[in-house]
This record gives sequence, C-alpha cells and structure tokens, in this order.
Amino acid sequence: MLTVHSTLLYLHIVAGVIAMIIFWVPVTTRKGGLNHRRFGRVYVAIMYTVAVSAIIMSVMVLAAPTYFKADWFVNSKNPEQLKMNIYGFWTLLLVLSLLTYTAVNQAVLALKTKYDRSLARRWYHLCAPIALLLSSIVLFGFTVNGIGNKVLGYVFSTFSMVSALQVLHYAYAKQVAPKRWLIEHLSSMCGSGIAVYTAFFAFGARHVLAELGQWQLVFWILPGLLGGIAIHFWTRKYSAQAVA
Repeated sequence: MLTVHSTLLYLHIVAGVIAMIIFWVPVTTRKGGLNHRRFGRVYVAIMYTVAVSAIIMSVMVLAAPTYFKADWFVNSKNPEQLKMNIYGFWTLLLVLSLLTYTAVNQAVLALKTKYDRSLARRWYHLCAPIALLLSSIVLFGFTVNGIGNKVLGYVFSTFSMVSALQVLHYAYAKQVAPKRWLIEHLSSMCGSGIAVYTAFFAFGARHVLAELGQWQLVFWILPGLLGGIAIHFWTRKYSAQAVA
C-alpha cells in the first residue's frame, strides 16, 4: 500500500505541474473556440487526475495514519496527539481535494445543463458536493476543538461549505437565469485553477517558504483571494444576464 501511495503522489505532482501550465490556454483563448475547447478537455482530464489522486491519498492516511506515517510516530512523545493532528491536517487536504473535484465537475456539468438541470440532480453528480459539505463540517468541528490550524480550518471549512451549497442550489433551484450555466462554468474552472496554484505555493514551495513561519499561511489564502477577484472581473460582463 505504501507503493500505491507513493505512485499516486508522483502522479499527483506531475499532473499538477502540467495543469498549472495548461490552465492558461483555455483561460486566455477565445471562449468556444477550437483551442479553448480542445485544451479545456485536456485540462479537465488532468485536473480529475489531480483531484482523484489527492482524494485517495487523503483517505488512505486518514484510514491508517500509523501505517502511512509510521516514521512520524517513532520518536513521538505523544502519539495520540500526533494522530489527532494528522486527522486534522489530512481532513483539510481531503476537503481541498473534494473542493477541486467539485469545481472541475461543476465546470463540465454547467456546459451540459444549459437547458436542462435535471442532469445535475443525478446521484453521481451529487456525491461530490455532498461529500464536500460533510467533510467541511467535520473539518469545522476539528477546528472548533483546537485540532489543526485554526486559520486554515475556519477559512477552508467555511468556504467549502458555501461552495457545496452553491453547487446544490444550482442543481435544485426552481429557476436560474438563462446564462447562469456560463457563470458556473467560468467561475468553477477558475476555481480549479486557484486550487492547483494554492497546492503549489502551500506544498511545492514549502521548503522555500519554511523560514516565513506563520506567514506561510498567506500562500494558502492569497491564491484564493486573488482568484476570487479575477473571477469577479472575468464574469462581470455576463453577470447582468446571469442574475436570477
């Protein structure tokens, strides 16, 4: 199982790097154009790989922390506290992984539900936002009880709960604006890009940023903050048509 975990980790890293590069092609090319659609499909496939591999790895560690992180327990003076810290941090990673998967899936789903949102209510499309909502509630509970980083716990659990509810609202709302599918597609696709860049700065560059101490938290939150602003301006010209 350690080999499986290591293989998934390398696959996750390689796919993440490729996604960071390809992300900008559909973003900068003409919407609906050949390159936008072609590279968009490639980006989606890679991001599914990134998200699913991260979800599996997170579940593996949460299911057997003493096995997958055995070396952490060798010299631990308080193994039970260490185990709880692992639960808190890997629940955060699971939430972020599910958030990424939900964003990618919602971006694809939005294109298929232009005229009929019943597809969004099928069980296999509801699994992701429901899992995201439940795991976010668990993360929030851990944070309230002092398990894990409070700032990251409260920020990402709250944001993820809101995101999950928004996806469910899109699926079950009696009526949405005619162009709402477009806003869902643009914002979700951009959101998935935010996730991959957050992962890069928070994990890929952690050795470089280690000397910053608690200021490292900025690199967890900054991509989302800047991305949120970008989403606002990117979708602004469509908002008048998309408001229900």
